[in-house]
Formats: sequence, structure tokens, C-alpha cells
Amino acid sequence: MTSRFADLRSRVATALQAVDHRYGVSPVVLAVAVVTAASLVVRFAALGNRVAHFDEGRVAYWTLEYARSGEFYYRYIIHGPFVQHVDRVVFQTVGATDVTMRAVTALLGGLLPAAVLLFRDRLRPTETVVAAGFLAFNPVLVYYSRFFRSTILVAGFMFAALGTLLRAHRTGAPRWLYATTALAALGFASKENAVVYLLCYLGAGGLALDYYLRDPNGERRGSAAIRARLGRVRATLGSASGRRWTGYWLGHGALAVGLFAALTLFFYAPRDPNGLGLWSSLASPTRLPALVDATVADLERGLEYWFGHSASEKCYEETLVAGYVCFLERTLGVLGRFAVPLVGFAVGGFLLERYATDRARPLVMVAAYWGFVSVLGYPLGTDIFGAWIVVNALVPLAIPAGVGLAWVLRWGVDAVGESSLRPGTAVVVLLLVVGQVGVTTATAAYQNPAADSNQLVQYAQPADDFRPAIRDLRTVAPHNDGTDVLFYGRELVVEGEGGGPKPVCTVMVRTLPIHWYLQTTAAEAACAYDEAELDDALGSDPPPVVLAHADRRETVAARLDGYDAETYRFRTVGRPVTFFVDRSAVANATAT
Repeated sequence: MTSRFADLRSRVATALQAVDHRYGVSPVVLAVAVVTAASLVVRFAALGNRVAHFDEGRVAYWTLEYARSGEFYYRYIIHGPFVQHVDRVVFQTVGATDVTMRAVTALLGGLLPAAVLLFRDRLRPTETVVAAGFLAFNPVLVYYSRFFRSTILVAGFMFAALGTLLRAHRTGAPRWLYATTALAALGFASKENAVVYLLCYLGAGGLALDYYLRDPNGERRGSAAIRARLGRVRATLGSASGRRWTGYWLGHGALAVGLFAALTLFFYAPRDPNGLGLWSSLASPTRLPALVDATVADLERGLEYWFGHSASEKCYEETLVAGYVCFLERTLGVLGRFAVPLVGFAVGGFLLERYATDRARPLVMVAAYWGFVSVLGYPLGTDIFGAWIVVNALVPLAIPAGVGLAWVLRWGVDAVGESSLRPGTAVVVLLLVVGQVGVTTATAAYQNPAADSNQLVQYAQPADDFRPAIRDLRTVAPHNDGTDVLFYGRELVVEGEGGGPKPVCTVMVRTLPIHWYLQTTAAEAACAYDEAELDDALGSDPPPVVLAHADRRETVAARLDGYDAETYRFRTVGRPVTFFVDRSAVANATAT
């Protein structure tokens, strides 16, 4: 048995070496490429099977409005503008649908496992591949890669930024510094909490430094290591070559800062065809100072809003501590349901690295500290709970998780051929991990992506798919004169003048995400606040589609003949809205 297994390992190793020699692709890169390809398939499969969430509908609405009008300004309530700029191009190129809306997050989320290759010189081959596997198939990461929200984007960009920064340190090549700057700028353009990632890097790096100083290489004490390092710095600055080297990197650092500022200005600056905007300011450089001032002011308001909400009320609790405990319990519940293998092996990998090695690798320690602090910290920083906050912790924890599971696999493989249960135990562990991840991913992301029982589903997700009624509206609107869809009742309609997404007469917080779908139909919408306005709006030729809260179903039904009525929940629980659709109008439009 031992000889046969050794012979198999030798043949596999020979085959992989042949691939590396002939095509210049190392086995690790090849394996991660396969994992990444599978990751993309998982994210794009049935991408449009879920009706849009409240947040998705709001961001998609303003993105489509931007694509049509060319007007943009930073709306901090929908987070960073990266997805709006990118999806604007997507919508203009291939059209606006639920699939195209989510395509960018699915693509970048699917490519996340490939970012592990940036760390492959600091991880064992098996650890690299296993870490990529965790990023590819964890249910939380899959679900929110199929969700039009920037959490997966900021996590991915900042994760890759750390990898390129370490590459810059290892290789001394300035291109990696510029890559780090660009990725950090994209992360900040995706979501404001990119700033928190920088703080996590500093804090985790400080803890790793403290660990190193307890047992420094070649020195008896940490203080001696610090003095030695400072001595080398003084020696470098005291020599002509050292000063040239310092000036060289200071120059590249200044250019990197300029690159970050330029990319931030590009993404956050307003676009106004008839006023102050990026392109008009570039055409007339004297306007650039005003553009920069306006952009900085917008950023200040956004950062003040988001970072000022960390002390806001949570879970309807009266105290900050009680609210934090509530959100932390929910966070741990999500981890316990959807990330036990990843978190469990992350803890194991951290302990192995910290206590069972001659010298812990800084990368593993930093990633573990970063992830563990994120588990504890994000429930404090968020104002409205969503399972998406867990993404910020799971991405870095994939590294120590890769270390932990890879150790189990090596532990089993090394005992093949011996009278030991280790190989069988390792196989069982692997099968349990694959089975748990596969089942939970299939259930959460595909089978029940909008169910209230699914802990990944945030409460602003419509429980029912009302898109068949939208398809009817899309069919009939081009053939109808006048109002195509009417909103009725104070539950859905504001009294007096409204604002926000069109139709502005609706109560946005109760009617989203329907504004996104109305934008894709180009339907004419109107509102009726009370019965008198309803009678006026219906008249002798009622609109082909009427919406009202389910409690007003009988009121509307009594005024409409030949309309089908179907009720859909606009939230996971509650907000029932009844759609009245004129079937004869739809049939006539279909036949035309």
C-alpha cells in the first residue's frame, strides 16, 4: 500500500513538473485557476433567480438614472460609487436586468480566490489552494457575490491590496506599490469602510510585531532588535547609496499618493452635464479647484454619516452595550450556520501557527488577528444588521483556515500505509467540510435565497417574486396611452409632494425595489393618496396596472372589472402589496 501510494505521488509530481516545464504554469497556480473557474461558475449560475433586495433596487435605480442622464453625485446612503460607474457602462452596453446588475459583483467575487496567489510565497502550496477553496465556496461569500452590494468588493480589493503590498516589500519593485495604491483606491471607491481595513492592518501588524519582539531573530531581547534596526536605518541614511535609495522610494511614494488621489477624485467627483462636473472641469482646468472642494465636502459628509452611526441604536435596545450584544449574537449565529468549517479551521490554523511552529509566519498571524477583530468589531460599527458584515471577517480568516485544513490533510497523507486511522480521519474531515459547505451553499444561495428562515437574507428582501407582474407591465406599457401604473393608498403614497426615486409620489422606504423595475420598463406612473384621488385617477379608462397595500384590496377591486389580483410581500415578513393587472390589455398588447 505504501509503495503504491508513493508511486502515485511520484507520478502526479512528475506530471505537474512537466506542465510547469512546458507551459510555465506552476501546480499551485494551475490548481488555484481551477478553483477560481469553479468559483465563477457558482456565482453566475442562476444569477437572476432572486428578486432585487431593497438596497439592490436603490443602487440599481440611481445607476440606471446616471446611465440615462449622465448626471452623477456621491450619495453616501448607497455607499461608494464604484459599482455605479461600472454598472453604468454595463447597462449601456448589454441592458439593465437583474443579471447584468449583479454581474460585476459576481465577477469580482468569483475572482477573489485568485488573490490568494499574491501570498503564495508566504504559504505552503496546499495552504494556498485550500485558502482559495474557502474563498470560492463559503456560503456567505457566494451569497453576497451574487448580491448587488459593495461589501464583497471592498473586502476583495483590500485583501488583494495587502497581497500586492507584501509583494512590493519582497521584490522591491515599484509596480507592486502602484498596484497596492490602485487597489486601495478601488476599495475606498467601493465602500467607506476601506478606512477600517487600514486600521485592521495597523492593529494586526502591531500585534504581529509584538509577537516577533518577544523572540527576535539573532537578538536576545526585542529592545536589542529595535536598536539594531534603527542602526541599520541610520547607516542607510548616512551613505550616498542609501540616500539615493531613500529618495527613489520617496519619489515613488509621492507618485503613489497622487495616484490614490486621482482615482478617488475620478470615482467620487460629480458629473453634471449642465454644471460642475469632472469632464467639464478637465476641459476647463480653472474649475478643478472648485471640483476638488465639492468632492472633498461630499466625502466629509459621507464619512461623518457612516462613522457617526457606530453609536446609533441597535436591535431597538436602549443602550449601546445591549444593542452590540444583540448584533454580536446575530453575527455568531451566521458564522455558526454558514462558516463553521472556515472559522473552525481558522482558529486551528492560528493556534498551530502560534504555538506549534518554531517561528510563526507574520502573514498568518496578521490575517488571523484581522479576521477575529472583525468578528467582534463590525457588530459595533454597523447601524442596521445584515449578514454581509461577516464577509469582512471571513475573507482574511481564509488564510489561517487554509493553514489549518492543509495541516489535517498533510497529517493524513503522511500516515498512508501505516497502521493508523489518520488517513481515514483526514478523508472524513475533508468530506464533512465539502458536504457542509456544499449543502449550505446550495440551500442559501439557490434554493431559498429570499426566505425568512435563511439567516443570510436581510429583512428588506422581498419574500415573493413580483417580477411576473413587472413583465406584464413591460408588455403593456408601450401600447398604452397615459398612466401605465397607479400607486394607491397612504401606505405606498406620500401626502403632498415627495422626493427621491421616481415616481417621487411613492413612499420610497415601503415601495423599493419596485422603482428599479419601473425604470427598466419606461412605464408612466402616477399616485392616488385617498379614495377621491383614486376615483379621479381611474376614471373611465383605468391604468392597466394598479398597486395597493393588501389591506386596501377590496377597495380597489370594487372599482376594477376584469383585473387579476395577486399579492406579494415586499419584505421577508410583511409589507404585502397587491398588484391588479388588466389581463385583456396584456393579451391585446401581446397579440399586437
